[in-house]
Amino acid sequence: MAQFRAKKLDLGCYINVRIIRDHTKRKVYEQYETQRQALRYIIRNTTLPQRARAQAQLQLSQMHCYTRFTQINNRCIEGGKSRGVFRAFRMARFPFRLNALEGNIPGVKKANLEGLGYFINDKDQVRSIKNPDQEFNFFISKNDRVNAVQREAHNTAIRTIIHSRLSPILNLTPVPINAPPSSPHIPIYTSPNISTCSRLILYIGESWQDLGVLAWRTIGRTSIAAGSIINLVHAIQQAPDQPGIVIANPGQLLWYRGGQRAVTLITWNALPRPTAVSVAMEISEEKNRVLGNRTPMEHVAHIFEEVIPKLAKADVAIDVMATGDGAQVAVEYLRNNWDGKAEKNVQAVAVGCGYTWSRAEMVGEGSKFRKFWGEARRMDMGCNCYSAGENSIMELIIPTAYKSMLSFFQLVNDVPGYREIPDDVVEIEADEEIEDVETGKI
Repeated sequence: MAQFRAKKLDLGCYINVRIIRDHTKRKVYEQYETQRQALRYIIRNTTLPQRARAQAQLQLSQMHCYTRFTQINNRCIEGGKSRGVFRAFRMARFPFRLNALEGNIPGVKKANLEGLGYFINDKDQVRSIKNPDQEFNFFISKNDRVNAVQREAHNTAIRTIIHSRLSPILNLTPVPINAPPSSPHIPIYTSPNISTCSRLILYIGESWQDLGVLAWRTIGRTSIAAGSIINLVHAIQQAPDQPGIVIANPGQLLWYRGGQRAVTLITWNALPRPTAVSVAMEISEEKNRVLGNRTPMEHVAHIFEEVIPKLAKADVAIDVMATGDGAQVAVEYLRNNWDGKAEKNVQAVAVGCGYTWSRAEMVGEGSKFRKFWGEARRMDMGCNCYSAGENSIMELIIPTAYKSMLSFFQLVNDVPGYREIPDDVVEIEADEEIEDVETGKI
C-alpha cells in the first residue's frame, strides 16, 4: 500500500485508517483501470494468438490487488463503516439519520404529517389519510422502540406547526438571556410587549411536556389550537389591558448536543441510536444540562429572578398560571421566596391540580404566603376549591378551565386591593350527620 499512497490526501470527510486505505484503492483502480480492461479484452479475444493471450493473462495476474474493482468497498464517509451504507449518500444509517434530522442533506426533509400518513382536517384535527375518522395510532408495531420513534416524528411535526402559528405573535427567547443558538439554553415564549406592559401572565406547565403544548390528548381529539397554548395566547391578547405573556419551559431541560436543541426526557429516549437494540444515551449532568436550569425548580427560579427582571418593568404585576407538578414547583417557590420580589409583584395565582393539597403542606404555617393564600387571591382548578370537570387527567385541566382562570386574573386586576372574606371552616367526621338549616332534614 505504501507505494501507492498519495503524499497529500484530497479528502474532506472523517479520516481514519480504513478511509485512507479505501481512498488509496480507489485512486489506484482509477489509474490502472484502462490497462486492466485492455488486458481483459486481449484474454477474451479468441482471434488473437494463444501466446499473446497467455502473456496478457500472466501480466494481469501479476498486477497489484489494489487495481481490482472488488477491493473497493462502499464505506461511510462519516465513520468508515462498510455495512449498512446508503449508496446514494455514502453514509451509514446512524450518520445519515443525524444529518437528515439536522437538515444537512439536500432533498431530505424531516418527517411531516403527510409522510407519516396523517393530515389536518377542517376542524384542525390530526387524522389518518387512509381513514379520515381515525386518530393518531401509536401502536403500529410490537416493538416499543418503533412506536416511540414514530410518536416523536409525529410530535416533531406538531411542534413545528405550533411554532409556525405562534411565531408571528410571540418571541422565542433563549434562557439564559442572549445565549447563542449553539450554546446550551432553554427556549421560552415571550410577548413583544413584555417590556412595556403593566401586567403579565406567567404560565408554568408540567415537567414532561413540550414547549407550547398543553395536552397531546386534546391535540389528537379536539384540535391543535385547543391542545396547545394557541387558544390560551389568543384569549390573553383579548384582555382590555393587553397583558404580557411568558411561557416557561420546565419540560425541555435536557440539552441534545447532536441537534443543538433542548428536549424533554420523552424525546431524549426517542433520539437516534447506533442500533435498534441500543439503550438510550446516558445523560451527563455537565454536558446535557443548562446551568441554572437543571431542574424545574431552578428553571422557575431563573424565570422569576433573571428573565422577568431583565425583560419586564420593575413594578409589573404578575399573574401565575400553573398545572400539575409545575403548580407544585411554582407554589413551593413562592412560599420559600415570598419575602421579596414575589410578594411585591405576584398579584394572583391559578393552579390546576388533580389532587388535594393540605393548607400546611402547601403554604406553610405562620407565613406571609399563607396570608396571601387565605385572602383567596388564588384559584385552585382541581379538587379542593373549584372544579374544571377533569377528575383524573391533570393535563386536560388548563385546556378546559383557562377561560375561568383568565377571568379570575382580570377580576383581581380590575378591583384594587381585591380580597375575599375568609369563612370559618368547621371540620366534621366522615360519618357525622349534617342537618340542613333550610329544610330541617338530615
